[in-house]
Amino acid sequence: MPRTAKIKLGIFLGRLQPQHKGHEFMIEKIFKENDEVVLCVGSAQKIEKDNPDFLRNPLSKNKRIKHLKKFLEEKDFQKPYKIVTAEDIEPDEAWPAYLKACCHLTDQTQNTIYFGNTISKSYEGDLKKLGFKIKFIIRKEFIYKTKKDNARYKISSSTEIRNLEGCADNL
Repeated sequence: MPRTAKIKLGIFLGRLQPQHKGHEFMIEKIFKENDEVVLCVGSAQKIEKDNPDFLRNPLSKNKRIKHLKKFLEEKDFQKPYKIVTAEDIEPDEAWPAYLKACCHLTDQTQNTIYFGNTISKSYEGDLKKLGFKIKFIIRKEFIYKTKKDNARYKISSSTEIRNLEGCADNL
């Protein structure tokens, strides 16, 4: 009996706090390299303004998904995809299995998860044990124009955007 090839499934994992051109570059690359795509919006739990983690995660899950859907509609990708969410959980060692469950991954797919920066060796090892292939996409700098004063900055991360804008209302 002939073996059928597994579907190449690319997984994007991002907090999108806020979404930027670096995320979009990565998503486009994932669509080019895979048959199907799972876009996982991380840190999806509600964080109140008085929580110290609010500065790192100021945008609601719904707002981030809305921006992501708008980008996907504009690009009109012709491959199947789904958007899922994942909350932060403890302990960190439980995260890879939780991610696999959130993304509804099966043994029928060849799962490649993409990262824009380095991850710890133990995290990488835990992901590989669950059958994930790991691919790093080098972050590229891009020009960001601030909403509050239209100044232009060369940046490569959402953290830089949050620092420039100063508050969630400007994102």
